[in-house]
Amino acid sequence: MDAPGAPGPGRKELKIVIVGDGGCGKTSLLMVYSQGSFPEDYAPSVFEKYTASVTVGSKEVTLNLYDTAGQEDYDRLRPLSYQNTHLVLICYDVMNPTSYDNVLIKWFPEVTHFCRGTPMVLIGCKTDLRKDKEQLRKLRAAQLEPIT
Repeated sequence: MDAPGAPGPGRKELKIVIVGDGGCGKTSLLMVYSQGSFPEDYAPSVFEKYTASVTVGSKEVTLNLYDTAGQEDYDRLRPLSYQNTHLVLICYDVMNPTSYDNVLIKWFPEVTHFCRGTPMVLIGCKTDLRKDKEQLRKLRAAQLEPIT
């Protein structure tokens, strides 16, 4: 028997939280996956929820995708989103080496502290920009390369 408020028979819900530096591509990733559209304008997220449904075998699974703010101003608020999480997606911007460094400096420690034992997936975002000449020029001017 299902608990009150639980999904119906043969249906499961998963809570997935996405974290990473502000502007690394988290929101765009979730919008493309859940809505099929790429946001043209950047608008920093504070806390948004997206949903998507997938079928695994014969079961329908609802993915509740929680977009978090990566900016330092939200470091005290963000941990509230971690409760009862099934999976954490840690994102970085492949065109921003600092974003990648922060995976080990900030995001991995935060997630392991608040989500002990929860599986994590590392995701490199903005891979399409690896071929953008202007972006490559800016990186090279700073003696940097895209993360590969």
